[in-house]
Amino acid sequence: MATSRLRLRLTAGFALAFGVGLAILAAAALGYLNRESRRRLDAKLDAINRAVFVRIERELRDTPDSSLTYIASEVAAEWPRDDDTFLLIDDHDLLLAAVDVDSASTRILRTFGRQHAQRFDVDGHGPDYQAAAVRKTIALTGGRTQRITAIAFASTEGIESDTQLLGIVLAITSPLIVLVSLVVGYLLARRALLPVTSLADAIAAIAPSDLSQRLRVTTPRDEVSALAEEFNALLVRLEEAQHRNRGFVREAAHQIRTPLTLVLGEAAYELTSVPSVDRMQATLGRIRTAAEQMRRRVDELFLLAEARTGEPVRLEDDVELDSLVLECTDLMRARATALGRALAIGIAEPVSIRGNAALLQEALLELLENACRHGTNESPVIVSCYRVTTRCALEVSSSGASFALPSESPARDATGLGLSIVRWVATAHHGDLSITRENGTNTVRLTFPVR
Repeated sequence: MATSRLRLRLTAGFALAFGVGLAILAAAALGYLNRESRRRLDAKLDAINRAVFVRIERELRDTPDSSLTYIASEVAAEWPRDDDTFLLIDDHDLLLAAVDVDSASTRILRTFGRQHAQRFDVDGHGPDYQAAAVRKTIALTGGRTQRITAIAFASTEGIESDTQLLGIVLAITSPLIVLVSLVVGYLLARRALLPVTSLADAIAAIAPSDLSQRLRVTTPRDEVSALAEEFNALLVRLEEAQHRNRGFVREAAHQIRTPLTLVLGEAAYELTSVPSVDRMQATLGRIRTAAEQMRRRVDELFLLAEARTGEPVRLEDDVELDSLVLECTDLMRARATALGRALAIGIAEPVSIRGNAALLQEALLELLENACRHGTNESPVIVSCYRVTTRCALEVSSSGASFALPSESPARDATGLGLSIVRWVATAHHGDLSITRENGTNTVRLTFPVR
């Protein structure tokens, strides 16, 4: 089985997270153990101090005439010989009696004399201690009172040894646990990525010639199903693009086939006939007309291909529609004359829009070409531009048979590719394309937002 870099990264991330969590847990465990042990030791020291003062009060009841030094020594002498250690000192911090198995009285007194705190630690040379002090006023005979302080203390060696032992155990076991987590994490990562592997196999099985297949989307929805849905959406877009490309190829072949057939037919006829200057000139004229038609179809196909890419059109020109009407009318006069049509300018109001001058010129030339080729001689082709409230209109009117707008995915129709390109230009300029017919006259109108 090949090693997966993705599984290794997932495993490394899992082990890192596990290691950090383990380190935090170990630090928390060590801190809790130390804090809880000290809390219990404090509770034990408080209990010792309470018991000491209970013994002192009992000795006072038994021997009320005794001195405080005698009472303290009696309490220390009668104290059970266990692990309890404490000191009894007077108001001047002088030692009265002690139960001290470790001979730490001097260090305890020195530290208490510096701090006079209720709880304090004794560090330095020798064992470390934790101490708790309680000071009370004792009533003696004759109305006398005297304060006495009980200081219970105990070594923290057991706490430190337990904490150290736990730290050693964690230091030894943590690398082993992390190592085990690496192995388990790699296996879990492999299992977790099985749906991704299945998804990759399903994608590999999709043939480029059949994009109608779809990936199975599992429920409930998770990351893998979301990936499958996104890939299915991509397949839909690719299938639509494939259909558009196939339609474009068929359309291109159809648009070029007619003039190409005419060129080949005229050339073959001329090659097989008796040479004649007049006939040759006529034939060359027809070949030139067919070649110009072919060139125009190629230009239209390029524009249509650009339209189908879906890329935004750069609208960076300030276009004066009245000047555009005059320019395109002059450019089309020779072509209209060759087709036996007349051109006229109707309304030409001064109005400007923000757009692409080259595309707007191409759109108007397409409208004029269609009007000249498919119209009749009953009336001239009229070009107009004018303003309507916040929008402006650019229209071409001509007599002839009625026709409709092409579909969103243009197919072959009586007007060729022209209106499909014009519609794209209108949409790119945030405008609209419409056709109206009245009294045998077709009016193709482009409307745009005024600059």
